[in-house]
Amino acid sequence: MTRWQDLTWPEVAEAVQRTPYVILPFGAIEEHGPHLPLGTDALAAGSLAAQVAARADLIELPVMPYGQVWSLENFDGSLSVSDSTLVSMITELAAGLERVGVKGLVLLSAHLGNAAALKKATRALEESGGLPTIALTYPGLAAIAKQVRESPESHPSIMHADELETSIMLALHGEVVKMDAAVAEYPEYPSHFDVGAVRWDTVTESGIFGDATAATADKGMIIVDHVVTTAVSIISGWKREIS
Repeated sequence: MTRWQDLTWPEVAEAVQRTPYVILPFGAIEEHGPHLPLGTDALAAGSLAAQVAARADLIELPVMPYGQVWSLENFDGSLSVSDSTLVSMITELAAGLERVGVKGLVLLSAHLGNAAALKKATRALEESGGLPTIALTYPGLAAIAKQVRESPESHPSIMHADELETSIMLALHGEVVKMDAAVAEYPEYPSHFDVGAVRWDTVTESGIFGDATAATADKGMIIVDHVVTTAVSIISGWKREIS
């Protein structure tokens, strides 16, 4: 596996000729309850991208640690950037990658809040005739979640500091998880939660959306393996189509 940041500039051309597809992982800096660090999404993104890169034959780009976290930015420590900022960064980086011979870019986010911006960036690049790009955000998660989850689901569109995300972190970076601080909280969502602008600090005190105490590393390993396998399958098919 090749990491972009480990190359010297004279080595880039040969590396890209050998492996002309790259992966750019995205995280976020935001609250993840009292038991997970602010950099949870960035840590997960880097680890997931490394596994996907190794199995899908991609060059691994450095993790983008910042993401769109509007809903959680009122919690101390959360740092948010706009969708437009993310789109601009992706399209500008894609231009640089294309100049050195990269043929395809995979965006992999471990933060669900980045999904809209990443998809918009793929469309912008397609419309401009730029670098072929796809965006993945925990592909296959919904299916595997049904198999491993033991606690009640908090919300169908949220995975945040709960049983699932805490399990993922126990599997990938158990050393940073403070399970003695994990709690369960099931927010009461307003009727307009899915259709309006709602700050999440108005519905939760702990920043946990579910039962973090139900998390285990074994569950996390099952989720990670399924997500990585799904991502590799999607990428393999995409590479065949654009080659």
